[in-house]
Amino acid sequence: MATAAIPQLPCVVGGGPAQEANHEESSRLTLAHLLHPERWDLPGRDEQCMSASEDIADKFEILDHSLTLLKRYRNSLRPVHRLSPDVLALIFLEVASEDCHPLSSEFGTFSWSFVAHICYRWRVIALGCAALWTQLSTRYPQAAMTCLERSGDAPLSLVLHARAGHEAMDLIDSIRPHMNRMRHLYVPWIHVSDEDGVMSPLLSPLLEAPAPQLETFYVYRYRADGTCFELPIVFGGNTPRLRILKLSYCYPRLGCATFSNLRELYFRGRKRNNITLELASVLEILAECPLLEILVTIKARFVADEPLEREDAPIRRIRLDSLRRLEVSRCSASVVATFLSRLIIPHCHLSMSVWLERGSDFRFLFGVPDDLCAEHPLRDIRKLQVAFCSSSSGVVLDGSTSAHPFQIAAIIGQSAIGDMPTISGPLLLSIAKTLDLSLLEEFTIAETAHYHPHVGFSRDLWTQVLARMPLLRALHIRLQNITDSGFCRVVLSALGTADSVTGRLPCSQLETITLSEDRTWSSLQWYRFARARKEHGCPLRRLSLSLPHYENVEDMAETDLEELREVVENVDLDPPQTPQAEFQSLTW
Repeated sequence: MATAAIPQLPCVVGGGPAQEANHEESSRLTLAHLLHPERWDLPGRDEQCMSASEDIADKFEILDHSLTLLKRYRNSLRPVHRLSPDVLALIFLEVASEDCHPLSSEFGTFSWSFVAHICYRWRVIALGCAALWTQLSTRYPQAAMTCLERSGDAPLSLVLHARAGHEAMDLIDSIRPHMNRMRHLYVPWIHVSDEDGVMSPLLSPLLEAPAPQLETFYVYRYRADGTCFELPIVFGGNTPRLRILKLSYCYPRLGCATFSNLRELYFRGRKRNNITLELASVLEILAECPLLEILVTIKARFVADEPLEREDAPIRRIRLDSLRRLEVSRCSASVVATFLSRLIIPHCHLSMSVWLERGSDFRFLFGVPDDLCAEHPLRDIRKLQVAFCSSSSGVVLDGSTSAHPFQIAAIIGQSAIGDMPTISGPLLLSIAKTLDLSLLEEFTIAETAHYHPHVGFSRDLWTQVLARMPLLRALHIRLQNITDSGFCRVVLSALGTADSVTGRLPCSQLETITLSEDRTWSSLQWYRFARARKEHGCPLRRLSLSLPHYENVEDMAETDLEELREVVENVDLDPPQTPQAEFQSLTW
């Protein structure tokens, strides 16, 4: 603890009446005397006007200094003082890291500095911790200059504000020599490429300097006008430690940076100006990212106008064992299927939005390759929900394998393949034939926004679909149109019809059926259906119904549910919710 010598008060013996008076006055100003306010007899304390001597003022300054040292000593006896400076510095860093997002207006304002106002020791530690002084923003140039002085050799984080002009040039000139320790850099797209495609003079000195320690390069959104552009070569194309690359209104190209250590790649287009990338270029970039964990594209589409390999070359597949999140959108189903067929991603969470297509064999394409390799993320599916959205001409597949969830949204768009109620049956058959449903245990068929009845279903079609689900244990039927027999009567008719060759019923392990809002089946038909399955050795254990003809019944004992319970163990009128696959949200 810092100490300081306290000047000794002079001790005068025998100096006459004046000296004795001064000695008596000094004794009343000692710390021992001042510790007892009830004994105070300060010179001139009770006088209305007093002209204090400089000697007395100096003595009070000495006392103030002593009291300051005593307070520091008191603080040193507190339990919190047992924390070492290193531990306190780590706590301060945690406070600073959680305080504000780099793109918030508070970044670079030292909003964590309140910890330096607690006590002398905390202030010394905060001022001496270089890692606390690393947040730079062109919004606050003076604070940024202070950070450059106090950050030592600690890695820096810089946010270039979208409205920064020539007044920030002095700060940029001061930052440029420190680019070798820049760790995170956030710049607006309008400074990377203006309306004429020219980089702003404010940013070019930074992007031309080497940045060997850079880990995050984020081109953030500011305005929605302009056109999307290709990212130019940044930092000489040498970023060996780059881990996160987020690009708004622009897209990467091979050679613009080093991708060997890249973990997360995001790029986003505009609403009316989507990014268009050749699939061959995307695959070339991914081949340079062996450690990639997240790939997200928004308002960007892939096209396959160029060949992926030479005619005599074998199909090249890229292994990305670390990839755990893949999101692509606004692409044609055939291109996405080709894209996935070139990737080996055994541990990936898939989320895709594609334009539905019909192949030459009349099978529908929804972004999944016809031949799934052994390490494809859509093998080993355990849960699947097929939700038709007729109002938006689409279908959404939600589900999960034994390891991870997936979601596929297929939309008809402007293709002339018909409307959803007409093609829903053949589309479901294409889904069942394409996906690996041999281990499926739970299946949900739903209509989320319905205007017209589905006419594409038949008992033969459902028989083919159910034949690909030999281990199915739970079937959920959810619909908004209570007169749609395609979802209810036909599927249950298929489940109650034995095979003409083997004599067995489909889905022999089916135990649970839940159904909401159906007028096509009466309780008598349910009884016959359940009894037939029980007689074939495939008894139902739970039947959960939400039927309109039970809405106004007050006493369920007066209904015919008791007879139904003779062939089904558990019958209730409260179907459970069918939750969709959960994906961790990615905000950027």
